[in-house]
Amino acid sequence: MPKRPRAAVVGNMNSVIRPVAESDVASTRGGRGMGSGSSGARIGSTPISVTAFVDWNSQIHNADVSPDDPHGNARRTLTKTSRIIGKALARLAPACRFSVIFRLYHGWYKGWEPADNFKAITTIVSQTDFSMLARTRNVTFSPDVQYGHTLLSALPERRHVRPPIHLPNTWRQQDGRSARQEKMVDTALAADLLDWAREGQGGWALVLSEDDDVVPPVLAAEAWTRPHGGRAFILRIRRGGSFLKLDGLLLEMK
Repeated sequence: MPKRPRAAVVGNMNSVIRPVAESDVASTRGGRGMGSGSSGARIGSTPISVTAFVDWNSQIHNADVSPDDPHGNARRTLTKTSRIIGKALARLAPACRFSVIFRLYHGWYKGWEPADNFKAITTIVSQTDFSMLARTRNVTFSPDVQYGHTLLSALPERRHVRPPIHLPNTWRQQDGRSARQEKMVDTALAADLLDWAREGQGGWALVLSEDDDVVPPVLAAEAWTRPHGGRAFILRIRRGGSFLKLDGLLLEMK
């Protein structure tokens, strides 16, 4: 079997992403859209809440799946993404417990109709035993998977009735002839990340994306959430650009 990816800290090990001591997480609390809270998160105590903001398209590519098998792709991608998150958190804070909830961002709707990838992931989520995903004893995953077409914060009148979402038509053709592409997906992730940070409830955020477009909202989220005991990280395979100061923010998978 191929060797599984291992989380590596990019930058100075004395920066924010050092192995986390118990004192660093003693004040971490849960927040809206996340799992249960924490007031100290040693193994055996209440876990730290982690929201994983996942660019699903990038994780499909990272999982090296077949384009002709949406259900198999969804199962493989969910499994691989979960194990990457579990290993990253276990390396960051081996003495702490974590409760992770997924928010998945993708072109889930063609107009008003669910796209094939959305049908596939919702089926796989309903069939998955989430207690078996992490393979690390201090990380658990919530089966309450959330999707980015329904924003964490928007006025009630902006939500449609059928389907009950804010953002339809996120998988579309530009001119009726070109290949379909995602729209409003990266900005939905950014909006939700900033809303999560604005709440100031503590907890951790992991942003899984290979796109540097997530860097500005992560920088803002870090500034907003750190005073409340929160943490924000980018988890990806490739390194960041040499022009960006990402020490303490970037977890590289290799």
